[in-house]
Amino acid sequence: MRDCDVRTPEQALAYITDCTLATVSRMAMLKSRKKHEYTRQISIAQKAVDWMADMGIDVTSTRAKDIKGRDVAKWAASFEV
Repeated sequence: MRDCDVRTPEQALAYITDCTLATVSRMAMLKSRKKHEYTRQISIAQKAVDWMADMGIDVTSTRAKDIKGRDVAKWAASFEV
């Protein structure tokens, strides 16, 4: 989803969730990262994923569709080097 495609609050949350998950996956692939910032980004992404699930927002157009069991930390670990 591109930011110009955002027309509703649901799409806005989906977009922010997608962006945060992109940040988490990018940070996970770094050989050197600030652990606190990485953990903070995972926490933000987890909250976004939880909100999407709780509000019944469709995740099929976001990276959230790949997160099994709504566990962002486990999902992020799959990208770690």
